[in-house]
Amino acid sequence: MNKKFKFKKFIYALAPMAGVTDFAFREICADFGADMVVTEMISAKALEYNNARTQKMLKENSRCLKAVQLFGHDPKAVAKVVSSGILDNFDIIDFNCGCPAKKIVGNNDGSAMMRNINNTRKVLESLRNNTNKPISVKFRLGIDNNINYIEFAKMCEDVGVDFLTLHARTREQGYSGEVDKSAYKKLIEAVNTPVIWSGDITNSKDVKYAKEIGCSGVMIGREALGNPEIFAKLKHKKIDCDKKEIVLKHLNNMRSYFGSDDATFSYFKKHLLWYLKNYPNATELKKQVCSLLNLQKMYDFIENNI
Repeated sequence: MNKKFKFKKFIYALAPMAGVTDFAFREICADFGADMVVTEMISAKALEYNNARTQKMLKENSRCLKAVQLFGHDPKAVAKVVSSGILDNFDIIDFNCGCPAKKIVGNNDGSAMMRNINNTRKVLESLRNNTNKPISVKFRLGIDNNINYIEFAKMCEDVGVDFLTLHARTREQGYSGEVDKSAYKKLIEAVNTPVIWSGDITNSKDVKYAKEIGCSGVMIGREALGNPEIFAKLKHKKIDCDKKEIVLKHLNNMRSYFGSDDATFSYFKKHLLWYLKNYPNATELKKQVCSLLNLQKMYDFIENNI
């Protein structure tokens, strides 16, 4: 256990997003300066039962810090997975206690882990006792109108979690409204564990404030959709390629990852729609994307419109 874990620098991280942060997207965000990338949420139970699709999600990126995000409420399943060696290629194990999705919460996972702190302690202890890797926990302000993030964070610290990532909305808020910016400062003052700010980071002004109050890093989620170069922008680094090159690189990464034109075409369509979100004629272009029939047509569209 690393009780004195510290980042060597302020971290710009890619947030875990279900159905989004696959290997190809993590790879391109790393290319543009993400210091840490996190997989989609991965079920400890699914890994315990050797689910092939879930195992494919463990393909890792080697350009920056690599974190795998686990979820699950069974201490034994977590212990079995972590001790199996299947996660050995990752630098960090992140544990999800913040997902607000109805299906996840209904199964007592995600944000529901903030309801039963005693059980969550057992899960995190099973994690801590079976790995020497740094452990992080991602969580929210609370659930069921019970704002207990400070109490929850102190439990995590007591278990020996290496850093904390707070998304300062409640489970009920989902992703609506604004994050409670005051919560990050309160959390930093309440614990001795490094804190990463997750939620509503969109520009350098947001980053500057996060640094001023003592955050160890920021985590970028929705703002990176169709905009993986945001990491370079926030770091004030020069971007040496245009949007078309970025889109094609992402698409080719995904094609290599899936190894199937049909799967690539189906999966990349949403990413292509995100890439078009700030175009002046976005509505018309998005209609054209929705009518594309195959991967070659997608390449042709990108060549002619991006």
